[in-house]
Amino acid sequence: METQENIKEKPKKAKGLLMFLKASVSSQIASWIDMGLSYILFAYIIPDAFIAKAIGAATGGVVNCSINYKWTFQPKGCSKRYVAIKYAMVWVGSLLLNSFGTDIVTEFLKGLPILADWGVTDKGCFMAAQLAVSLVVSIFWNFMLQRYFVFRNVPIKNSIKKVSTKIKH
Repeated sequence: METQENIKEKPKKAKGLLMFLKASVSSQIASWIDMGLSYILFAYIIPDAFIAKAIGAATGGVVNCSINYKWTFQPKGCSKRYVAIKYAMVWVGSLLLNSFGTDIVTEFLKGLPILADWGVTDKGCFMAAQLAVSLVVSIFWNFMLQRYFVFRNVPIKNSIKKVSTKIKH
């Protein structure tokens, strides 16, 4: 039998799931813009892959932040300036986690003899690592920090103080 408390929790869970789905859609749109623009720039305008990718990634980040601000999280009373600063911090962290995480997991997978026995190439290890790391970072870094930090009316100073206090102990 459902208790009064369980009945009250169902709408919260549904709202959280809907927020997660919206964030996933926003992420997909931003990723397609990132990849598409990067390709167009590299193929037709900028012959430098790094610069083309950097412009694509930055554009995708702006698109993702904008969609999440207007549609996914709809923050009340949050300064757009502080949202942008907090988003940039999370975005840089995501970039680093994805880059280093993919490298570490790729090297780990390449060292597994069973994968070599199955005919999995280094490229296959890279693709598997990239997929696994991006999913973990997307959910446990990007979504969580966007939900509880970026799009909340929490001043950066207070957040930094809280984090630094926890690190000291």
